[in-house]
Amino acid sequence: MKDRYHQTSQLSSASASPPVQQRPAISGISTSIHSKLQQLQQQQQQQQQRAPRRTPSQSSVNSTSIMRTEAQTPQVSSQSQPAHQATAPSLNQTGQVRCLQTLSQLLASGHDTSYDDVSKDSISALTLALNEQYVFSGSQRGQIYVWSRETFRLERVLYGHTAGCLALVLDDKRGVLFSGGGDGKVRAWDVQTLRCLYVVHAGVNSGAVLSLAYSHACDALVLGCQDTSIQVFDVANKDSVGREQRIKEMAARRSRFFDGSTDPIAVCASYMTSDSRPSSPADSAEPADEPAEEHYVVFESTITHYAHSGYVYSILLGNVVRNSREEEILFSAASDGDIKMWRISGTGLEEVGLLDRNTVSDSYGGGADDDVCIHSLALNDELLFAGLQSGGIEVWDLETMQRIRTLASNSSANVFSLVVHGHCLYSGASDGTIRAWSSDLQPLGWIAGGSDSVLALVAAADDDLLISGTDDGAIAFWDVSAIVASLGDPASGSARVSVISPHIYPKDSSEQQQFMSGPVPQRRRQRGRRMLQALDQWVRLKSVSGVPELQSECRRAARFLKDLMRQLGAADARLISSTPSSNPLVYGRFDASVAAANTQPLAERPTVFVYGHYDVMPAGDETQWRTRPFEMVGRDGYLYGRGVSDDKGPVLATLFAISELAKAGQLPMTVVFCIEGEEEHGSVGLHETMEEYRVLFGVPRLILLSLSYWLGESTPCLTYGMRGSIRANLRIESTRKADVHAGVWGGAVNEPLTCLSHVLSRLADPSGRVLIPGFHDGVRAVSAKEEEAMHNLVHWITDKEARAPLVTRTVLSPMADAAAGFDAQKTQSQTAVVDRRAQADLYSQLMQRWRFPTLTVHHMDVSTVAARNNATLVPAAAQASLSVRVVPDQSIDDIAAKLRQHIESVFADIKTQRDQCGDDSRAMLDDLKLHLDVRPNAHWWLADPDTPVYQAAAAAIRAEWQGAAKEADMVHVPLLIREGGSIPAVPWLESFFAPHAVAVNLPMGQSSDNAHLDNERISLENLMRGRQIIQRLVKDIDRVL
Repeated sequence: MKDRYHQTSQLSSASASPPVQQRPAISGISTSIHSKLQQLQQQQQQQQQRAPRRTPSQSSVNSTSIMRTEAQTPQVSSQSQPAHQATAPSLNQTGQVRCLQTLSQLLASGHDTSYDDVSKDSISALTLALNEQYVFSGSQRGQIYVWSRETFRLERVLYGHTAGCLALVLDDKRGVLFSGGGDGKVRAWDVQTLRCLYVVHAGVNSGAVLSLAYSHACDALVLGCQDTSIQVFDVANKDSVGREQRIKEMAARRSRFFDGSTDPIAVCASYMTSDSRPSSPADSAEPADEPAEEHYVVFESTITHYAHSGYVYSILLGNVVRNSREEEILFSAASDGDIKMWRISGTGLEEVGLLDRNTVSDSYGGGADDDVCIHSLALNDELLFAGLQSGGIEVWDLETMQRIRTLASNSSANVFSLVVHGHCLYSGASDGTIRAWSSDLQPLGWIAGGSDSVLALVAAADDDLLISGTDDGAIAFWDVSAIVASLGDPASGSARVSVISPHIYPKDSSEQQQFMSGPVPQRRRQRGRRMLQALDQWVRLKSVSGVPELQSECRRAARFLKDLMRQLGAADARLISSTPSSNPLVYGRFDASVAAANTQPLAERPTVFVYGHYDVMPAGDETQWRTRPFEMVGRDGYLYGRGVSDDKGPVLATLFAISELAKAGQLPMTVVFCIEGEEEHGSVGLHETMEEYRVLFGVPRLILLSLSYWLGESTPCLTYGMRGSIRANLRIESTRKADVHAGVWGGAVNEPLTCLSHVLSRLADPSGRVLIPGFHDGVRAVSAKEEEAMHNLVHWITDKEARAPLVTRTVLSPMADAAAGFDAQKTQSQTAVVDRRAQADLYSQLMQRWRFPTLTVHHMDVSTVAARNNATLVPAAAQASLSVRVVPDQSIDDIAAKLRQHIESVFADIKTQRDQCGDDSRAMLDDLKLHLDVRPNAHWWLADPDTPVYQAAAAAIRAEWQGAAKEADMVHVPLLIREGGSIPAVPWLESFFAPHAVAVNLPMGQSSDNAHLDNERISLENLMRGRQIIQRLVKDIDRVL
């Protein structure tokens, strides 16, 4: 059928307002939605018959808050609904829909998660809008939250409305966002600068602005209001009315309530020439030189009073063929149950039609008995959809002007929001569900979004992403690509290949060309989505090394990565291993884009070597996780799951970065990947496999990895040094071989645990200084340059990071706690004392972590479970594990020998002292033996941050994060840091590929990523920017190598 009706854009839907009522004076919306709905239901149950239809005079403003009313009505027929749908699993449970990220307006506002109902209600996400860069969400407190579509991070909070933000609509051509509020005003925002351009005041006593629509054809803004009116504001000619006339109009309105003590014209003139914005937090405050907002008014001549007999909840614009001519029509729906059609003219609105729901009846239910409130509208082709208070969705044929069907769920939950996307209709209801229907109006299933009402839905034509806003302030991003793919193009009758498949990138050449040549923001989002899809699948594989039961999972994870490399265009991808008992290495190669660079044999070719690992640590106590450890979950701009930060996320970011460079023809050198599966288990088999397959790696000039973390939360870092490590296990056991009772044998036998305690006590003094002779002899002296750099770093961190909101278990948490102990009432001198103390403490901590050697006792235990649990036994053996961290210029072998010698010497000395006791009564019935295992694990590693390679890496980090920090701060980005931990492979690889290879460690994670701990996470923004940094660095790497 030829389309006789289409929208002004591919997708058009009206923003759904929150549940509202009328009131005599507009103020903040604070009444709980749920409690109000319960009250209204109780009132309705007391009614014996349906109340008569209200006239405009009966719709007077008389309630205490602005809320939508809900009433019990006869349920719409559900014969079109499958009987099994109520018990069928949700689409997100079956994997057809995935929640990529859930954001919280509550957390973004700085509230603690343990909020009460009042704070929860005030943070409801009432309306949504989006453009190419941002998602905008309006809250019940009046703020507008601006979220990045690429990273899901909060970019800004817009302040201005003094009551709930109930409607949002965009003028894409001008780049203007219009917001309608419960304060009766519309604010216009520049979507680039995120500044308020001007304010439009609705007509006299209009109440809340419940809905908005923008007409590109007329360049006009349409307002649906609480007082049943529909108002038109001429955007194109807004300045045709001078400021003086606008002042007089506002003064006339003001004087109706004015007490006469001051000239109203003077008051309004002052109001319109001053900045009327309410104060906002420091990080969102307007600059002092920001010009004052202009104020405009909607004049009486463009107001259609009593457009409906109830609140105008939804208005929507679309093109309709009428009398063989296409024209733009405004649809409006309200609590009176009518749907009206209007033509916008220079003087206001002209009514051109009515879809009267009280005069029609159909086989699917409906008719006069269904005279209920309409909360939402949506358009698709020649069909208009209306979401009802009763839970049904009416379908209207605009060619015949008849209702052809009523879609119904198994509940009577209010349909607050509707949106059409990808040949599907989605509805959000007060029971917390989102339901989907196909283009032929067949139910596809439901999405379980929680128990809170879904108040708003929005989607974009350039993305298979559905976004929902709920009563608890949550903004959820749903990947519906599988639904879109399964339905395909109804016009062609074909279905796309499902994206829930092993293929991450399009395989058809035309699709690839389109993928690589689309708009930059869209391409970056699509690439990011594919990377996240791959990471989600990879995290589900429990690749825990060192656990025999999970070795098959490790091999599945290795094969997954190998297959992914092939899909991303690798010239070679394979699994290699020289030790059958260990997990294989995943090898991949991307050849240079210039053919001349590939003429040399691979064994002689300069390459970039990428190192990482796919094995992960065990999840530990899963009850401490807020999510399932091996299922990736997006929340408030972070990805949670085991391995997302260490190291699966950074590995995939690097892989996708190199693949994209290769596809774009911008890869200057051959890049080889070596991703091992035993890093968390001592890199078993790495050396042997690398030596056997050395020819595959070429001649690496750069070793690239991402296996460390920022020092804080907001400042990018570049790691140039790590300490080495030595591991030791000592066991002291008695020759008697068995535990004995302390009451029977105590004092007559040697006690291994006591002896072990004496040995350990002589390894370090109470201050922590290591007592091993010669332990500190090889430590490189701290230079004046190094000390100055450290002091500058500490000053920067305490100034920029210490008061940032941190999770526990980060290096800066003690500083934040100390700062929090001094409230704002403390004097400046007291604050300075805190800062100096914090800086001194941090300086000492960082020097101990990075610059000096340490010895740590990790664990002590006894020989048997019985001895461990029985307080009356003398154990037959005791053991301890410890580690030593070494620094430049210590020799790891020398320190290991000194550690062994010292422990053996202390043990012998203890035995000698016992034997020389001279008291025959102290003669023991047994002897003690020492078993000692000392193993050098990793050499220290220190790079020169002044070399060209490191300067290029720093420049790439700086270029990518430009704009995320103040210009003056960018000179300090990235922070040059060292790590207290050790990565055995890094110094070994530099030595293995000597003399030309230089290792660069580009950290992507923040200090709060919780690697190896519960609730491991990584910032999605960091992961995306990390991918871009890799691209920036590698793209021009041939110039500095």
